[in-house]
Amino acid sequence: MKKLIITSMLGFIYPALACTTFASFNGENDSIVMAKNRDNRPDRQIIQVVAEKDKFKYLALSRQDYPNFVSAGINEKNLAVFNEVTVEYSDKAVGAIDDDFSKDILQNYATAKAVIPDIAKLVAKYPDPVFYQVADNKQILSIEVAPDHKFTYKLTDKGTFTHTNNYQDGSLIKDYPYTASEKVRLQDSQMRLFRTKMLVGSKSGMTLDDMQIIALDHNKGANNSIYRTGEGNDPRSVRSLAFFGVEIPKTKGEAAQFSANLYNMGERYRFTLDDRFWSQYKGQYTILSPNIKNK
Repeated sequence: MKKLIITSMLGFIYPALACTTFASFNGENDSIVMAKNRDNRPDRQIIQVVAEKDKFKYLALSRQDYPNFVSAGINEKNLAVFNEVTVEYSDKAVGAIDDDFSKDILQNYATAKAVIPDIAKLVAKYPDPVFYQVADNKQILSIEVAPDHKFTYKLTDKGTFTHTNNYQDGSLIKDYPYTASEKVRLQDSQMRLFRTKMLVGSKSGMTLDDMQIIALDHNKGANNSIYRTGEGNDPRSVRSLAFFGVEIPKTKGEAAQFSANLYNMGERYRFTLDDRFWSQYKGQYTILSPNIKNK
């Protein structure tokens, strides 16, 4: 019990912002399914479409006070981008919440491979340490950014994929001096990573509903589960705020499917991202209304 109390106190003193991203290449209808839980302190989240002249339109989980912020998104070319904050080097993240290159990718790229030649340029523009997952109908490009414009990337094209908040490439954190609070966050991140890998690999033909079930897994309690509930007596503590999932068909030209659940807002969404959907939106920012009733 004493150990649990200490962990809880550390989590309270040192913000434990986090996210969990997971995907399967064996989704329903021969698709790639990819999803994320966004964890943070409660805020006014939105689902919006962004449409700027001469740029690809995109749908994103964002915040009403930061319309350029992308926690996860997918564009009209069926290219999706998810991101996570880092345990390591978190003190080096000096930009605002929307100072990363998720939006740049969604607005300017149609495939994951097309991003690779421009990674150095994107990191130079937004150098904060952040993890990015870029998915199209064939593969997932995982980019890990470290301080001093260092980065690595990896392509995955089969099986499953998961990422939480710790670096997977050890070369970027060699001899990293973890603080006591970072060790707690690292343990939390690794626990979620292990649990998610097991669950997402447990069956084939994954649907968006299956991904939502995984996102609601509460196997390790308030702060270490995939679905985090935070400290019950502190309404501002970090918790899982939203689920964002996409189903990307492997056949080019077919429409992607989208699902979202803003847990703390009680709002749920489900859309087919076909030409009819995208053609509705002309303004720069359009906040969408929930279209699924809570059960």
